[in-house]
Amino acid sequence: MLNALARRHVVNSFAGPLSIKTVIDGQVTWNVDGRSLVVDSTSFLILNDGQKYSMNIDVPAPMETCCAFFQTGFVEQVAQDVTTPLQASLDAPWREGSSLYFLSRLHRDPKQRILSRLWTLAERCKTQLQPSSFEEDFLVLSKNLLALYREIKVQISRVPAAKASTREELFRRLQIAREYIHCCNDEQVSLEAVSREACLSRYHLHRSFAEVFRRTPHEYLTELRMERACVLLKAGYKVVDACVKVGFTSTSSFSRLFRSHFGYPPSEIRVAAKRL
Repeated sequence: MLNALARRHVVNSFAGPLSIKTVIDGQVTWNVDGRSLVVDSTSFLILNDGQKYSMNIDVPAPMETCCAFFQTGFVEQVAQDVTTPLQASLDAPWREGSSLYFLSRLHRDPKQRILSRLWTLAERCKTQLQPSSFEEDFLVLSKNLLALYREIKVQISRVPAAKASTREELFRRLQIAREYIHCCNDEQVSLEAVSREACLSRYHLHRSFAEVFRRTPHEYLTELRMERACVLLKAGYKVVDACVKVGFTSTSSFSRLFRSHFGYPPSEIRVAAKRL
């Protein structure tokens, strides 16, 4: 586990083990395979074993990050145990598992299945180098990653293509489109810009995105903005400031969408946060 609070931090082309990168406070950009991936407190980034990444934090206010690093083969072995009969595990308990290729991306976590577990473990590691339950925590994290992987496999199965190779390539491009939306969720994002980033026509991007992720690119962007706004409001931002911070120009439109998404107006979050 690595939990750090800093205004400046630089990493250049580091190839580590399979890891989960999260940000507890602020926004941090990881550069991976020529892509800039922005992570905030509503998302997390998974990097494969040996995958190189860079980052350069240089900000006036400290950013808090929390990262989990897995022993080589640990998650893959859990995946092998989960997906094969018990007898196979009894015969060869330490056999190697296959790579979880499509897991290595930027992901949302609105229900905080992974983020809450990771942050809780980091909190315990502040007082103990190896808390008594840390091995179980990594097993649970592995199970949650596998649940995410199964979700991804279902999404791939919804890609409108006959050949497996075509489905995987189209899904890869849709993931690039989704990550681009993540990185630009605080500014105006056009369908054309997203389609160019993913190397897909606007028609095929819109159609395939909606089929695979069960929401259009615009609906996905709106959800990201609402989740980010909720975090800002809980942190004490004024409604108008949170509105501008997540890319809205109209406070009334922002409030209407917020109420539609959460069932209550944005002002209620600030009141509750003040009481707390």
